Amino acid sequence: MNRRTLALAITLVLAGTFAFPSAASPLFAGPTDQLGEDVALAPSSDYAYLDADDELVVDLSPSNPDIDGEGVNADGRTTIGDVFRVRYNGSRYAHVWLTHGSDAVTFAVDGEPIQSEANNVTLAPNESVAVSLTVDTTGRVDGFVDDITIHSRVAEPATAASDTNKLAADTATETASVDGFATRVVAPTEDSRRFTALSAEPGASTEFDAGPLALLSGGNLTLDRLAVTSPNRSYTVRAAATDPGEAGAAVVDAGAEPLGAVRMTVAAGNVSAATMSFSAAPSFVADRGIETEHLAVYRYADGSLSELDVTATGDRDGRVSFDAETPGFSTFVVALEQPRFAVDDAALSTETVAPGEAVTVTASVSNTGSGTGNRTVTVRVDGEIAAERTVEVAPGSTTEMSVPVVREEPGEYTVSVDGVETGSFTVAAADATATETPTATATSATATTDSPTEPPVAEPGGFGLESLLGLVGLLAILAVVLVLARRTPRP
Repeated sequence: MNRRTLALAITLVLAGTFAFPSAASPLFAGPTDQLGEDVALAPSSDYAYLDADDELVVDLSPSNPDIDGEGVNADGRTTIGDVFRVRYNGSRYAHVWLTHGSDAVTFAVDGEPIQSEANNVTLAPNESVAVSLTVDTTGRVDGFVDDITIHSRVAEPATAASDTNKLAADTATETASVDGFATRVVAPTEDSRRFTALSAEPGASTEFDAGPLALLSGGNLTLDRLAVTSPNRSYTVRAAATDPGEAGAAVVDAGAEPLGAVRMTVAAGNVSAATMSFSAAPSFVADRGIETEHLAVYRYADGSLSELDVTATGDRDGRVSFDAETPGFSTFVVALEQPRFAVDDAALSTETVAPGEAVTVTASVSNTGSGTGNRTVTVRVDGEIAAERTVEVAPGSTTEMSVPVVREEPGEYTVSVDGVETGSFTVAAADATATETPTATATSATATTDSPTEPPVAEPGGFGLESLLGLVGLLAILAVVLVLARRTPRP
């Protein structure tokens, strides 16, 4: 590592209650030293220039002839972008950062501070970046910052913590193209990865091989690849297998079963989008009866849970694989979507029936879980299974079901649906039903007796005079016909 102490003669004037020995007091005061040959600073704004000794000066005071104004505002925060540039002239990639002894000043690249080894900027050979400066004068009475140090370190993989890790330091991957673009994957520990892109095309997707990173013991669930889109040319992101914890509890509340989790963080630069590629061992999927469409990935950020779009990508290297897209990094939980059933509004169609007559049992089956599923509903009469029905219910939906129940023996019967007490019905005895019929007849007879009396109807009894005269006339006519018939000659 190159570690050089740099004297940056940055001057400013503070108004208000802030007092300095002169109108152009140095904000940074410290020893002066030459930078390493591989790192150079150059002014890139009117606020910065090189003095007679080729030291970089950033002057925010009225003494700077190239700017107008009275200096940095008192009791406020001022940010100036692209004040100066850092250029790396080495032949290998390098991490560069600045440290100092005050929180009044912040150096940043692309909006991200570069003030620690963990938060650095990675530079390719002959690459330069613009450095912004933020000065915070809130509640301050001095303006001195000592021991400004520029650090540079060759971007080599760190020593791996496990000799059994597939991505130990000596096997960390690096892929370079003719334009100097490179990616590097490092495994600091067995359950973590560090992905670095160097001189990548801003806005383009860069793919990293994760090793894979096991999220469950035995490699039953792994993070295999990571594709990152960043507005920066160089950036570093980290992945670490973790216990689902609070994120897992939120997933359970959503109706799913957590399987494994990974925490993703941005160590340097920015990330605008990413695609994570996971896979599961076939034996694990078969033993758990898991269907690919029921695998889900949840993002837990700032106490809020959201479900990501998941795409099944089929078998890859003999494993069940799927991808999840995310707009940013945080904690991600791979889960198994599950239905969550409940039986509501169970009821009987009637309370009294005859032997052999059916009583219809109805119930509503709801699914408040995250996955579609089948539920076998059991109807019991006096604790004994009377019928079973299987229904399919989608998430957030309710399905109605009905089952007829028949009993031949008289008595009272209690019904329950999946343990939910539904009510009781009575089968009436056969003789009780028969007794009701005479009673109804008697009532009918009584009603007839009480009705107004009608005149009696005379019954027919023998021939009257008119009938006799008619018969005699008919016989006379018949006799005349017979006489005429005899007198008529035959042919």
